[in-house]
Amino acid sequence: MGIYHGKRPQDDETQFWFQWDYFEEKVPERVKGQIGWYVLRLDSPDDAVRVAKTIDAEFANSPFETKTQTESAFAASWVKQFGNIQFLILSIGVVVFFTLLLVTGNTMAISVRERTSELAVFKAIGFSDRAVLFFVLAESLVIALIGGLLGLALAVLAVPALATALNGLLPSLVLAPAILGLGLVVAIAVGIISGLLPGITAMRMRVVNALRRV
Repeated sequence: MGIYHGKRPQDDETQFWFQWDYFEEKVPERVKGQIGWYVLRLDSPDDAVRVAKTIDAEFANSPFETKTQTESAFAASWVKQFGNIQFLILSIGVVVFFTLLLVTGNTMAISVRERTSELAVFKAIGFSDRAVLFFVLAESLVIALIGGLLGLALAVLAVPALATALNGLLPSLVLAPAILGLGLVVAIAVGIISGLLPGITAMRMRVVNALRRV
């Protein structure tokens, strides 16, 4: 007996492992000798398909037919019992991403229109077109980063709470550093893409026409 700890955050630590023959001595007679599944450790992953076919062929057309598969395939089939979670999450992520693009892009377009005269003054006193573009992109990037960091902070708080509420149902539900980094990259991408069109508009505006709006 002992306590084990996973090497990765997503490793399941809610299982209970013990010597099978000790357990077999104590269970009722009606369930003795019954096994749910075996775990095999192979010398090489390349042997997985061959070994699986050999095992299933051995028990084919018997009262105890087997279905041998890799650990990743087993985990995937288990998750599919709850529906195509990966597709659902991906779909939600795509919708949220484009919604953020629209919201942030609209915000930046309104901001540029309201500050047309201000940007025209910058160009009149010597700021280059690239500098004006940089100003708009920087503002868009700051807005996106603030929203992204707030979202990541909420995720850091919410994901562990959700994993606890599920009581080990989805042990892989963890917020790895790579996911946090990806979220930050997405926030930066949203900021740059949504500020690009308003920035180009500000860069191309003519100073004389813009100052007439004052």
